[in-house]
Amino acid sequence: MIKNENIRLNMLGLPIIQSINDFSHITHLSKYTLYQLSEKSDFHYKKFPLKKKAGGTRTICQPSKNLKGLQSWILVNILNKLKVSDSCKGFEKGSSIGDNARPHINANCILTLDLSDFFGTVSDIQVYNVFKSIGYNNLISTMMTNICTSDGSLPQGSPSSPKLANLVSWKLDKRIQGFVGKRGITYTRYADDLSFSGLHPANTVQVLPVVKSIIQDEGFRINPRKTRVSGASRAKIITGLVISNNRFGIGQTKYRILRAKIFHLTKPKEQNNIDLLNEVNGWIAYLKSVDKLRFNKVFKYVSKLKKEHPKTLINQMTIANIV
Repeated sequence: MIKNENIRLNMLGLPIIQSINDFSHITHLSKYTLYQLSEKSDFHYKKFPLKKKAGGTRTICQPSKNLKGLQSWILVNILNKLKVSDSCKGFEKGSSIGDNARPHINANCILTLDLSDFFGTVSDIQVYNVFKSIGYNNLISTMMTNICTSDGSLPQGSPSSPKLANLVSWKLDKRIQGFVGKRGITYTRYADDLSFSGLHPANTVQVLPVVKSIIQDEGFRINPRKTRVSGASRAKIITGLVISNNRFGIGQTKYRILRAKIFHLTKPKEQNNIDLLNEVNGWIAYLKSVDKLRFNKVFKYVSKLKKEHPKTLINQMTIANIV
């Protein structure tokens, strides 16, 4: 049995860990530290509420430095070497929010769903099954599960939670894709945001009852307030990006707001507003990754304003480094 487990780990390119001694040696942490971070992991979090934009709060679990370091080690050396479903576009190395929008270009109808408490719905048993299925024994699977979970589920704030949630959602994605794909519907998932699109609005909307049933059967819950259908008369939006016939981007409204913020950097009263400068720089970096057309327009606009207002805060913009 041990030989079979090691073969599986080798095939996946994962570190072979059969005992706490192995775990200690490979992580350079003492056995006592590993025991404390595993058996008493709930004492290694600082928990606080964070307000949501749509109202209400979510609990953020900030791991201690040692626990976060071990979670990051598991993420880099084990979890990131595991493949997620083809439908999964969020929190994966090399993927972006644009990859989630791109498959839906040219759709006539878009249906979007949101899962409630995505991390909190993933149980410690499901996390254990991830580690067990890739070849780790009961002891190591239990230790890694304890390290990566809190109060029986994935904590929001741990570096390993997004990847583990994606891995646990593999069956969810496969079942949904298997159902909607046969009906000509495109499906992607970005964390807890599920997006469906098709050429025929009626066909797209008709998949909703079965999709809901699959989601519930897999142990997840839909947030009914965030279910959205958009067709010809309503803006098609996926994870904040506006979808058009042949492209996607931030949309005209957000673009106008960004231009106004950029122009404010030329105002005398804003010359010490470093927060505004950082906000604009962040928006432009985001713009480059999701909307090259408007990024090029912004670049020309900033270059023009820099010449017209050489002694203002706009000259500290880092747009030249982003190109």
